[in-house]
Amino acid sequence: MKFGKNICILNVGGTKYAFTREVIKDFPLRRVSRLHSCSSEKEVLEVCDDYDRERNEFFFDRHSEAFVFIMLYVRSGKLRFVPQMCELSFYNEMIYWGLESSHLEFCCQRRLEDRMSDTYTYFSEEDIKAEVESRGEEDQVTRFASERGNARWLERMRRTFEEPASSVAAQILASVSVVFVIMSMVILCASTLPDWDTAKNNTVEEH
Repeated sequence: MKFGKNICILNVGGTKYAFTREVIKDFPLRRVSRLHSCSSEKEVLEVCDDYDRERNEFFFDRHSEAFVFIMLYVRSGKLRFVPQMCELSFYNEMIYWGLESSHLEFCCQRRLEDRMSDTYTYFSEEDIKAEVESRGEEDQVTRFASERGNARWLERMRRTFEEPASSVAAQILASVSVVFVIMSMVILCASTLPDWDTAKNNTVEEH
């Protein structure tokens, strides 16, 4: 960063955070660390929404409460969802700052996968690319589409095993399961009959 003061102020949704240039350089959030490599105000405005040169303040029009939880991850290494906030909205905030779903705690990863599976509106790769490029995160396109594809595959597997009416494969699997259960019950009941014990004893004597 070849301009501004040594202290950088990040203004996220009205909440301010002050950091030195050295902290900005190695900041865990990719979007913030990109500020250090900017050599002009034009490049800065490609990263943030606005910039005050006099106060060296960078403005980000993002969800301030979500950023609080992201900052907790920077400090403690644990990333969890904001209470009462949509999982997909928080995930969009994560993508904006340069985080992935793998940074979430395991329980939150499961919640995100379930939430994505329950959402029936899936965007095409072109729509995702246009949205992400508008935020300056082109390298997230493939990863974002891949994660959505994995979530859809997991949802299909879950429906196959848990919802027999969801598809032909699920019906076949349910039918086979029922047949095995019935066979097990019949064998269990037959093993208690006297004739069964007699036949078993005769077989043992013959051998």
